[in-house]
Amino acid sequence: MFSRFLILFAFVAGFTFAQNSQSVRLKQAQDFADRGKYKEALDEYKAVLSADKNNAEAYLGAGNVRFKMKDYKLAIDNFQLAQKYNPKLTKAIEAEAEAYEALGQKDNAVARWRALSESGAIEQKTKALSRIGALLGATTTTTATATATATTAAAATTVQKPAAEQPPAPPKEKDSRFTYDSPEFKAGLAAHDKKQWAESAKYWREVLKKEPGNPGAYYYAGVCRFNMGELDNAVINFSKSFEYPEKGFNANYYLGRIYEQKGDKAQAISYYNKYMQLTSNAQGKAEVRVRVARLGEVPANAVSETSANSATSATSAAASGSSGSAPEQAMSSSVNPYACNSLESCMKMEEKRKQDSVAAYLESLKNKPLTIGPEKIAVTEYGGSFAYASTTEVGSADLQKAYGLIQRKSFQSAMDALQTTRQKFPGTPNSMAAAYNLLALYQYLELHDRVIALGNSVLQEPVPEPYKSAIFYMLAASHVKKAEFQNGYNSLSNVVEDQKLGPTRGQKLALEAEIAAQYKPDQGSPEILKKAIDAEPSKSKKNELRLKLADLYGRLQDQPSAIQVYKDIIEDCPPGTSDPCRKAIYELGDRSFLLQNWPMALEYYNKAVEQYKDPALVPWALFQIGNVFRKQGNFKEAVRSYDRLIKEYSGTYWADQAELYKKDAIWQERNQGVLKK
Repeated sequence: MFSRFLILFAFVAGFTFAQNSQSVRLKQAQDFADRGKYKEALDEYKAVLSADKNNAEAYLGAGNVRFKMKDYKLAIDNFQLAQKYNPKLTKAIEAEAEAYEALGQKDNAVARWRALSESGAIEQKTKALSRIGALLGATTTTTATATATATTAAAATTVQKPAAEQPPAPPKEKDSRFTYDSPEFKAGLAAHDKKQWAESAKYWREVLKKEPGNPGAYYYAGVCRFNMGELDNAVINFSKSFEYPEKGFNANYYLGRIYEQKGDKAQAISYYNKYMQLTSNAQGKAEVRVRVARLGEVPANAVSETSANSATSATSAAASGSSGSAPEQAMSSSVNPYACNSLESCMKMEEKRKQDSVAAYLESLKNKPLTIGPEKIAVTEYGGSFAYASTTEVGSADLQKAYGLIQRKSFQSAMDALQTTRQKFPGTPNSMAAAYNLLALYQYLELHDRVIALGNSVLQEPVPEPYKSAIFYMLAASHVKKAEFQNGYNSLSNVVEDQKLGPTRGQKLALEAEIAAQYKPDQGSPEILKKAIDAEPSKSKKNELRLKLADLYGRLQDQPSAIQVYKDIIEDCPPGTSDPCRKAIYELGDRSFLLQNWPMALEYYNKAVEQYKDPALVPWALFQIGNVFRKQGNFKEAVRSYDRLIKEYSGTYWADQAELYKKDAIWQERNQGVLKK
């Protein structure tokens, strides 16, 4: 009887320890998440799941963290696992619906909102019905009226300061996919307010690592670059900041200042006019009117707010080119047919120049078809291709100038030079090459809106191969980046692979598989990726595709296939490479652990420690080796692994966790005899 009591006591004590440990970890993870420490939060959730792979709350918490990190696909995976292990966890259904909305997948979002409307609490049902109505365009008049009233009231109480002095504003509802109050964002603002530009810029880089595309970070990074004199980089930052709520329009002011310094009057006037149209700051308007008047060489009082606003639509067209003075580079001012001496005349001449360029281009097509080209392809600083349609015809020197700017990482100046080439030599082979090079640069800089706008514009012309397929491929890739998968599929269907400017068959198939995976991943996507892998001659690129395939199998809950693909990666690793081989080894260890295949988990965690001595990852591997031994009941070996971790990586997060688990292993070792009685 007494021995039974001891068994019961030992069991309850061990169970209570595990439960308390998980409860503490979940609370700690939530605390980390609330403070914006997302990596630490994920580590806590991962630790909980290593001990209890069916913990729905941990999957939900991890999904919420990934949602905040804008990793919506992985967030959805976590939310679905949370529902799998606790079908009554309606918070996971709600979160999954919001993640689908963030990805722009309306149909999937509506389906999940419908599920929530059937199973959620009263508040959740109300929210679900509201979201379904909004997504299907059935928002009520009452709601719209209330929203409009609130917006009007907010606008009436808003007082804007000059462009360089406006305080940060809270995000609008429509921009809820980004956060502007993380610790890094606040630290960046503090350094910005102290005019510590270089220090502030460091924080904006950190924000963008965690939240790619955050327009607030791009805005303040642009301000820092502007004040540091890095004008080309400032232009790139400001061009990505317009969506920053209540403040992004000030980027027009800074862009006007930059182009004024560069001597590009047309661009400067265009951005200044956009700023005047959007701001309600009287002081800012007054300053900008003087600048526009000086640039246009007209009396300051002649440039009224009304005329500036009415002129905006015309001058914004000039902003799409690199310079209103481009014709002056080809001829002296005495014979320049587009010469102007006032704001109004400059706008008229810019419109005339565009019309003449189009007419000249169409005429050139009648007399001389574009050559197949390109005659020469150079490799850029960022690893892309730079095309010369002809090294002897007009425009070749301009292309060489643009190429040199790219090699020096003066990307904005390179874009200006390529735009100028397009304007100066319309209808020539090198004009087409300039369009291709400009699109390639836009894509490298992730300016996907520009890729789509310019690509569609160029394709309205008679575009020969290989440019045509290369442009359609870049269009498809940019559409996919913007989650516009149907448009991406339509563009990709026009691509002929393995031409001089690409893409290869493997690249096309990989993009096709990525598009298919967003809709019906179980209907063909793995097979498409397998074809892409077979078609790829490079071992490193082949393994990158295999990683995508393994990830896809994981989302399809096909763990055996995912594990086999990771094994294929390890067996085919070129000498001296780390990624994706390192990732594959750790994935094999983690997945084997979750499947409770302890010998296989030990094998790959030990390989990870021996082959890839990454100080950021080895502590996790050692921690998991200890956990495997603990799961097997080999508590002495577990303690030995924990001790090694504590000794070699003292002060790290996983060393601290090892202290806790070591105590549990020692307790288990001491009570083994009791448990066996």
